[in-house]
Amino acid sequence: MSRSAKWSLRLLMFLTITFALMLSGVFDPLTDSLKYTVTDLMNYIPTEKPEPYPDRVEDNYFTMYIMFNAFAAAFAALIGEKVIWLVRNK
Repeated sequence: MSRSAKWSLRLLMFLTITFALMLSGVFDPLTDSLKYTVTDLMNYIPTEKPEPYPDRVEDNYFTMYIMFNAFAAAFAALIGEKVIWLVRNK
């Protein structure tokens, strides 16, 4: 299999797992519990354009939700690829 085909399959697997995790809502409780803490910490960072607190909370919630799902999908794709490699080279 060519190198570009392998990377295309990896990317497709990563996006599929990310989408499935986002639909399942598995990281929703974690993100919901951390949204005020992260927003409070980010209020100490000076920005050029201050945003209202409720807008920052919702933006941080969405960003963290995507980030947690992407990290989990990357880890799952890595583990899946290693398992397939071990099975093929057995």
